[in-house]
Amino acid sequence: MKSAIVIGGLNLDICGMPDGELVARDSNIGTVAMRAGGVGHNIAARLAELGVPVELAAVLGDDGAAHMLSACCAEEKIGLRYALRLHGASCCYLSLHERDGDMAAAVNAMKLMESFTPERLPMEAINAAALCVADANLPAATLEALAARASTPILADPVSCAKADRVRPMLPRLAALKPNLMEARYLTGETEPARAAKRLLEQGVKRVFISMGREGAYFAGDGEEGMLPAPRLTIHNATGAGDAMAAGIARALMDGLPARRCAEAGLANATKYLKETNA
Repeated sequence: MKSAIVIGGLNLDICGMPDGELVARDSNIGTVAMRAGGVGHNIAARLAELGVPVELAAVLGDDGAAHMLSACCAEEKIGLRYALRLHGASCCYLSLHERDGDMAAAVNAMKLMESFTPERLPMEAINAAALCVADANLPAATLEALAARASTPILADPVSCAKADRVRPMLPRLAALKPNLMEARYLTGETEPARAAKRLLEQGVKRVFISMGREGAYFAGDGEEGMLPAPRLTIHNATGAGDAMAAGIARALMDGLPARRCAEAGLANATKYLKETNA
């Protein structure tokens, strides 16, 4: 089996969900869950579920959260051979959700990721893998160095509009890009997914996969393009669905499939994930 390496975010996710309607500026009765998260981690976990041997090059601190995250990755069969272990607080993501699962607010504390500088990239391992997945939690200079030095194909995830500018220098060297619709609009200035995908292809990206939530996904590349509708599902929490889609796309890219088949694989994996997490 071909192996993959994921470079990006690994953090402690703390998720709060009220039992009823969320009341601002008040203490809401509900549930709080803690788990390993981060875009890089989530993609790696879903790749491992698909049977892909995967290493995660991320940043861990020297606190209790680091021990928990390491244990979670071991259980999920995610290798941490190339993870950086540094002094400081591990990355953390705190989110508060509405009753229907939509996020109401979040705090992203990932300062330790700034320590993942270009010279710390494990280039030998990256170029030995069949595919490298990178997320924009990495510093811009590190992403640019990765694109310049990597001989293996790269799939990039912009993570958010706030971090999407970090992937711009990479675009001409990317085998694939998986933004959501907001990120695609931000990167291109185009509102329609078809026009946004076309603009990204013009900038050198080989294949574009735009996740569009309940609407499905738009794909372009290999001389074809189109919209794939998402199946109707009852969803209470959609967190992680985009990362599951990225993992499905990554596995299909490793299998040498064309853009449409990659998009279908990504959507199928996201659907499977949502069914399991919303059962």
